[in-house]
Amino acid sequence: MARTPLHARISEDLRGRIHDRELSPGDLLPSESALQEQFSVSRSVVRQALATLEAEGLVRRAKGRGTVVAPRGELHRNVDLSSGLMAQLQQRGARTTTEVLRLEQADPPQHVTALGERVTVLERLRRVDGEPAAFIRTYLPIAIGSALDRAALTDTSLHHLVGEVTGRRVADGRRTIRAVAAAPPLHAVLGVAAGAPLLLLEGMSVDQDGSPVEEFSTWHRSDRIAFDLALQPGAPRTGGAESGTGRPDGSLGPAGGVALGGSDERLDRAIALAEETLAELRAVRRAR
Repeated sequence: MARTPLHARISEDLRGRIHDRELSPGDLLPSESALQEQFSVSRSVVRQALATLEAEGLVRRAKGRGTVVAPRGELHRNVDLSSGLMAQLQQRGARTTTEVLRLEQADPPQHVTALGERVTVLERLRRVDGEPAAFIRTYLPIAIGSALDRAALTDTSLHHLVGEVTGRRVADGRRTIRAVAAAPPLHAVLGVAAGAPLLLLEGMSVDQDGSPVEEFSTWHRSDRIAFDLALQPGAPRTGGAESGTGRPDGSLGPAGGVALGGSDERLDRAIALAEETLAELRAVRRAR
């Protein structure tokens, strides 16, 4: 097997330190001479590595300072809100588009149990400023799915459309977050390398009457989307998936994911989620 070029080793090391937040936006990178000494390479090799990171938008040259970590171009999604990614990003002025990749009736997979014996499968690709940001697979009850069409779903919020067409408003639900690696063919759809880290948001939503509206999985590019959690004290809710257990049967989400609910333990669970997600993302990066 061909050996990894020296400049690629240096850029990979610095890239990892930036992604792991060891180096934060605005931080100064080690000087060229320090990198030469650390990696036992020539100045031209160091400059080639820095040029690679600059082309990726991870660093920039600061006049009179050296090379600094560039501001992150990530967008933020508040996972405590029932509104979807498109609605939240549009409220912040981002230019979003939605392409419908699949809309058809099918038998539900084994993990989808609350929507009936047949469901509507909806798959969409969300772009932000023209670049792929999220792939969404949604299962809907036939009564809802049959009222939707591709044209109406294009560049539209699903929750808004469902409310407009059926009168059913998304009122509550559960959310589970975990870190996963981009597997084929999903990596090609999102425009990332196979094995690249993604943030997976899974959940279900109910309407104002407590009836199921959807079950969904959304794969977000972790280099473009970050998740926000609003932490607040409060009494535990009772019953269902909102009791803080993550599922109606009291189990956690897939792969031990943390479900979001209202309780005095939200802060501890949020910290555990952040630590677990960071560990998984580091493992994914090491495995690439």
